[in-house]
Amino acid sequence: MYIDSFAGTGRCHIREGADGERVIDGSAKIALDCAPPFHVYHFIEPKKSHADELQSLIDSHPNGPRAHLDRKPAAKVLPLLLKRFDWKSTRGVLFLDPYGLQCTWEMVEQVAATKALDVFFLVSISGLFRQAALNQRSIDESKRAALTAFLGTEDWKTALYTREQQDLFDEPSISREPGYQGMLQFTTQRLRSVFPYVGEPLLLGRGKGPPMFALYFAVANPSERALKLAARVSRDILVRL
Repeated sequence: MYIDSFAGTGRCHIREGADGERVIDGSAKIALDCAPPFHVYHFIEPKKSHADELQSLIDSHPNGPRAHLDRKPAAKVLPLLLKRFDWKSTRGVLFLDPYGLQCTWEMVEQVAATKALDVFFLVSISGLFRQAALNQRSIDESKRAALTAFLGTEDWKTALYTREQQDLFDEPSISREPGYQGMLQFTTQRLRSVFPYVGEPLLLGRGKGPPMFALYFAVANPSERALKLAARVSRDILVRL
C-alpha cells in the first residue's frame, strides 16, 4: 500500500522568476501513476479545498478505485490506520511531508513498530530552527514543548546547547552553534534509534541560510534483504535528486 499523510492536491505550484509559475505532479499524482500500481492508496488531507481537488483527481484516475481519501488530520488518522492492518503480511510506502513540526515522535515510533513500512520523511529544518533559538533562554515553554514532541526527548537541551558564556551582567548563558549541522545530526541520531536503516538526508531549499528541509529515507523492516535494498534506494534515488 501507499500512504500519503499530508497529501495536498496532487499537484505542486512552483514559482519561477518574479511572476512566473509552473505546475508539476505532486506525491499523490506520482503514486497513482506508478506502474505497476499499488494495491491500495490511503491519502490524508484535512484542508477542504485541497481534499476536494485531490478527490477530483482520484475520481478521474484509472487507479482511483484503489484509493481512499480521509479528510481528518494525520495525527488522528495515521495511528488508527497503522493499527488496522496485519503488518506481517502487508508492506507499504509512507510519505510523511509536513510543512512544519506537525509529526510527533509518538507517530514516528508507531511507524517504526510496523517493521514493514518504507518511509520518506521530510523534516522541516527551518521549523526546528524557528523553535530552537540561538540562546536557550529565548526558548519559551511552547517552543520547548514543540521541540520535545517532535524529537521525542528533552536531550536536545544538552545535545544542542553546549556553549557556555557570561552575559553583560555576568549571568551564565548557554547557546547552541549558530549553524544547522548539530540540529541535523541530532535528528538523524534520533531516527536511527528507532529505524533499522536511515540513510543520509537530502538537503532541500538551500540558500544563504540553513536548508528548509531534510528528506530522509528510513526502513522499518529489520531483515537483511530489506536493509540491503534500502541502501540501494538511498544511493540510486536520493543521491540523484
